[in-house]
This record gives sequence, structure tokens and C-alpha cells, in this order.
Amino acid sequence: MILARLIKLKRLVGPYPYNPYLIFLFFFSIFFSRFVPLVGYLPPGHERWRAAALIILVSAIPSGIFAGGSLLLKRFRFWSSESTFLYILEVTFFVFINLKLLLVVNSIIKTQLTIGYETLVAHSFNIFMASLFLSLVALALMHQGERKISDRLLIVTKLVDKLENERADLISADELLRKQTSQFLHDRVQSDLMVVGMKLKSISGQSSPEVNEIIERAIIRLENTRASDLKNLIQVLAPNFEGGTLSTAIDAMLEQYKQSMDISVQISESIETLNPDVKLGVYRIIEQAMLNALVHGPATKVQIIITDELESSIKIIVSDNGPGTTIEEVSPGVGSAIIDSWVGILGGKRSIDSSLGYGYRLEVEFPR
Repeated sequence: MILARLIKLKRLVGPYPYNPYLIFLFFFSIFFSRFVPLVGYLPPGHERWRAAALIILVSAIPSGIFAGGSLLLKRFRFWSSESTFLYILEVTFFVFINLKLLLVVNSIIKTQLTIGYETLVAHSFNIFMASLFLSLVALALMHQGERKISDRLLIVTKLVDKLENERADLISADELLRKQTSQFLHDRVQSDLMVVGMKLKSISGQSSPEVNEIIERAIIRLENTRASDLKNLIQVLAPNFEGGTLSTAIDAMLEQYKQSMDISVQISESIETLNPDVKLGVYRIIEQAMLNALVHGPATKVQIIITDELESSIKIIVSDNGPGTTIEEVSPGVGSAIIDSWVGILGGKRSIDSSLGYGYRLEVEFPR
């Protein structure tokens, strides 16, 4: 029982990794809080401001020395960093230097400010031990606080990774469903329409003129559906960028909107050099943005711009003239989730700008 408590106490004492930034702030706060009351003894004006600047300077120099020393220890220490005894010796050395520097700081303050301010810290063994104890406690508390923050950041990182994986799974499932549907339409429905058309052609001309006319119209309708409507639907569901361009795929996708919207599209020629997976991401982002413009607008004008920013990043801008809303009222949905998923896959960032009466603007940028 006693041994377990001693082990726990040893773990509380250290050793802890040095954080130069926190060490600088800790020692700076000690020096500054010790000497800043001296400013109150001076009359307001130039002298008080000069004294404050001097105190900041004399507080920053030793604090910088301690922070620099801890940084050197982290990089060039040739003895064990896991030894509690050696760790206490290191802190003792820092405290000893700290007390010695107080004498120098006192001398500078008395010379520059002509204020007689004495401290007995450097001359008392008890206060030296108290300073050592407080330094060990402060380092322990700093590390405990830092460790809690690190643990929370680790949890957040894991949650973000989980979210990214779930988004990737969402995209994979969505694309798989689209490909399966597209394949079914291509292999089954298209062939069935062809068979029906051929059967209708085989009986064409064998009935009355009125029936033959109906059969001819049905054949033409079936052919148009198979050759145009069904082909466009298959292309929208699963665009093939190996055999076609991004511009062609986007034009096919926008056909369904052109009856109710005035759509302008600007695509840089260099966009066509992107690999098919990136093109698919661009296509899906625009697809969801158009759905939002139709459902949540409704908008009558949409502008789509895809540019290559200095050949280092790709920027997508989709803006419309819908009624708009306040940013606070923009609620995420399935479309937003798909956009965010693709933005994450492409390693980019997105921004939304909307206000009442001024439409909706989506901007996505990702590295090339």
C-alpha cells in the first residue's frame, strides 16, 4: 500500500516533458507580477510607461533563457529523460539560475528607476526550497493541463477521422448504387425497350391505318426514350470520364434544368486534364448544388464557374438568384452532406454565402 502511494507520488512529481512556450509564460508571469507593483510608485506619464517597458524587458529576458534552456534540453539531452532524480536536478538548476537572475534584475531596476527594492529570495535556503517545490508543482500542473487538452484533441481527431470515414463510406455507397442502377438501365431496361420496339415493328402495317399510326408513334417514342432520355439518365447517374469530358457530362446533367432556369457555365480548359476521380467529385458537387438551387430556391438564374487558380488549386463557384436566407437558417441536409463528403475527399474547403433577397452562393476550393 505504501509502495503504491510512493509510486503514485513519483509519477506526480515527474518527469514531465518541457513545453518551452508554457515555461516562458510561467516564468514571465512570475517576474512580471513581482515587479509590476513598482510602477505604481511612479507618477503618471512618461516615467510610468518607461518603467512598465523596462519591467516587461527584464521579465522577458530570463524567461526566454529558461524557455531556451528547456528547448536545448529536449533536443540535446544525453542523459535519460525518464529519470525522476535527474529531472528534479534539472528543475533545481533552473530555480537556482532564477534566483541568481533576480539579483541582476533588482540591480537593473534600482539603477534605471532609482527605486530601492530589495528581495531576500536569493539569500534564503527555505525560500529556495519553496521555489523549487512551487516550480515542480507548476510544471506538473502545466503538463496535466496540457495532457488534458491533448487527450481532448486526440478524441476530437478520432471523431473527425470517424466522420471522414463515414463520409467516404457514404460516397462509396452512393456511387455504388448509382453504378448498379446505371448498369441495370443499360443492360436490362435498354434491351427490353429494344425488344419491344422490334416486336412493334414486326406487326406494323398489319392492322388498320389508325392502329398502324399508333404503333408507329409508339415505336418512335420508344426509340427516343432509349436513344436519348435513357442514355442521358445513365450518363447522369454514372458519368464516364474515361471516354468523355467533364463539360459534356455537366451539359447533359443540366438539360433537365434548362426549361426552368437560365444557366451559364464557365469551365477552364485545363480542368479537363484532371484525373477521372477528381472530375467525378467536381461533377457531384455541381449536381447537388443544382438540386439545392431547384428545391430550396427556387432560382431562375444559376451561374457555374470552374476555374484553375494559378494552376495550383481548383475553385468551383455556384451562385443563384433564389430568395436566399440567413446563414444561421441554412440547415444541412443530404445534399450538403454529399458536398461536404466530396470536399473532404478532395482535401478542400467550402464556404456558403446567403442572405435574404440575394440568393445563394457556394464556393469550393481544393488543391490541384
